[in-house]
Formats: sequence, structure tokens, C-alpha cells
Amino acid sequence: MQRLLAQVISCSFLSEPTISYEGLCDSLEERSGVDLTPQALCGRMNSDGAVQFMEAALTKTLRETVGPPLTAQEAAWLAPFPRVLLQDSSQIEVNEALTEAFKGSGGNASTASVKIDFSYDVKNERAEHIAIRQGTDSDQGFATDVLARVRKGDLIIRDLGYFSLAAFAQIMLIGAYFLSRLSYTVNLYKSADEAASPINLIQYINRFGGGQQTMEFSLFVGEKHRLPIRLVVYRLPQEVYRKRQKAAIKTAKRKGRRARLSYLKFLKYSFFMTNVPADVWPKEALGTLYRLRWQVELTFKHWKSLFCIDLLKGTRPERIRCLLYGRLIVILTVQRLLALAARQAENEGRELSFDKAIQWLLRQDRFLKAFVARQFDTLMRKLLGNLRRLLKAKRKRRTTRQLITQQVGYLDSFSDSSEELDNGLAAGSYA
Repeated sequence: MQRLLAQVISCSFLSEPTISYEGLCDSLEERSGVDLTPQALCGRMNSDGAVQFMEAALTKTLRETVGPPLTAQEAAWLAPFPRVLLQDSSQIEVNEALTEAFKGSGGNASTASVKIDFSYDVKNERAEHIAIRQGTDSDQGFATDVLARVRKGDLIIRDLGYFSLAAFAQIMLIGAYFLSRLSYTVNLYKSADEAASPINLIQYINRFGGGQQTMEFSLFVGEKHRLPIRLVVYRLPQEVYRKRQKAAIKTAKRKGRRARLSYLKFLKYSFFMTNVPADVWPKEALGTLYRLRWQVELTFKHWKSLFCIDLLKGTRPERIRCLLYGRLIVILTVQRLLALAARQAENEGRELSFDKAIQWLLRQDRFLKAFVARQFDTLMRKLLGNLRRLLKAKRKRRTTRQLITQQVGYLDSFSDSSEELDNGLAAGSYA
């Protein structure tokens, strides 16, 4: 019975994102002949046992979606690392009756929200970790959680929300590597000597950067930790700087203060820090490689637009967790199918449209039928047979993977991208 309920909870949203208990009972009877009242289903679903079963099913799905490394990712810049972990989070508002279980930030947002913390191994194309948290839990507060899962040689790429010198220090001790933007608020030093004073970064660049567009410095970061890092600095094109400056001023004004002049000067550059040696990554590579992080942003976009993971109806935390775990089970299974299809497309020199492919899987209940019957091999053959219909149109702009494979430097890649390359700075966060 639990397995049947798990299937219904996981898949019913595909046809009805905000499905009620009555709808779930209808689906259960249609698929298995089991006649259950909405009240009985409510009692089963809103229990610790149901939550534990769904969580265990999600954990099992995480383990089973392991696949072979995709050859397209074996670029020279990524080859030294067995895993390349991208981590980010996404927030989902829920009914305000759930404030005690899932506290939200309030204000213009809901007082109740759920945060999904997601880690993805982009080199091997598989989900590495998923955790459900309260909306108010900061990413930085959980920056060290990954340490229990990091292995020697891994590469960790995260945004500034996870910036933690304590985490960087432990990653280095494990023998793993990190790539991160530099936080505006952190101190930098020329030596690890405790008596050393922090440098004025902009003055230091002007004095020792030689007027170059791409600069590299060996420095120590953090007043307490003094971690040895490679700091790579890119002098940005004027049009990018003006956009950053305008956004920072607007954000500061909205918060009732003026943007700091020192911060506006900081925005003229993109700063990246890493412990990856220079003989593995030239200074031109860091900004290009950091663009991998946007794959997680796109993943969250697909979760919401195509899988409706942000439409969670209910006022009981157990129901919300069951719905979330169920949808994530479906999402992870679909992601693995798409990864295999994307590999085939790349082998043919093309790029898979994830929107088209997901819509194809959901259309005519293709995925639903395969999920219930556990016939994913058959579904995969059909997907590959229709691959040509599911490709993106050929374009001149190179993808992030192509830029990495072809070893295109960060500043040289600007003409290849229509996106604003520096949204990840969260301009104005420290203004």
C-alpha cells in the first residue's frame, strides 16, 4: 500500500499540480482499484511514517540515478577533478498556517516558506544531495554541511550565499578544491603574519596590476584564517560596469541608504578566488568555469515552470514534505533521462532543449506510464528516437560547456553570451 501511495503522491501532480485529497483518492482507485476515502488518505499522508517512507524513497532515487561520466565534460579544465559539485538553494512559499514548521522571511514575502538546498555533480550529471529547510535558514549557515560528503580531489563551486572561510579551510584540509567569488566584506593580506594589516584591494590592483585586463595575485584571505588563495581579477567592460553600478545604486536607494563609493569601485571588477593551482587553471579560466553554476539556476527554473514544484497546497507540514519528496523523485528521474539524451545530442554536435524534452516526456503520459511500469529503458529508446525534434536551433553563441571545452577565457567569452555574466555578484548586497 505504501508503494502505491508513493506512486500516486509522486505522479498525480503531472496532470493536476494542486491536486486535492479527493483527486489523489481518484487517482489511487483508477490505477490500482484501491478504494480509500479522503479522510483515510489524509490520516495516512499526514503522518511521520508517510514522511519517512517518502524521504527514504527520495534517498533511494538519489542513489539509483548514478550514471557514467559524460564524455563532453572531460575537458582539460575539468579533467583533474573526479566530481564537480554545484550547490545552490531555491525558496518556495507555502500556506501561512505553516509558519511554525516552515518559517518564512515575511515582509512582502510569505511568513511561511520552504528552502530546497540542492547539490549537483555537473561532471557526472547526477544529483548529489537534496535537503529541505526552513525559508529563513541562511545558505551560509549550512555552508559546512557539504564537508561530510566532500572527497579528496572534488571541486566545489557555490555562490556568495555560501561564502564561508571556515568551509574553505576544511575543503583545503580534505584535499579538495573550491572556486568562489570574493566577498566584498572579507579582508585580504599580503602575508599570513598575524601582525600584517589588510590591504586596500582597489589601491593594490592599481599599483600592482600593471593596467592589465586580467590579473592574478597570491594573497591570504580572512583576518582569522589567513587562507592562501589565488585571487584572479577581471577588469570589466564599461557597459557591464555601468549596469552593475546602476543596479547597486537602485538597490541601496530602495533600502533607504546610499551606495558606498568603495563598493561602486569594487563593481568595476569581477573577483574570483580558488585553491586550484595555476598549472591546472590559467587565470583566464576561472570566470568561464564559474559560469557552470548557472546550470543550477536553470534547473530550479525548470522545476518551477515545468514541474510546478512551487505549487504546494496544504496546511500540514507532513503533507508538504510528502508532496515535495514525491515531486523531487520524479524530477531526479527525469533529470537522469535528460542527461543521457543530452550526452547523445552533444556527441552529434548539437544541444538538447530541456524544455522540449521535458514537455515530450510529460505529453501523452509517456513518463507517467514508464514510471508506474518501471520501464525506463523503453522510454529512453523512444526519447533518443525522437531526439532530432528535441534539439535547440543551431546558433552562433557557444554554450558554457563549449566555452570550457574550447578553453575560452572569461573576458573573451563576453561576445558569446547574451546573458549578463555578472548577475551572480548580487549587486547591491553589500552596498
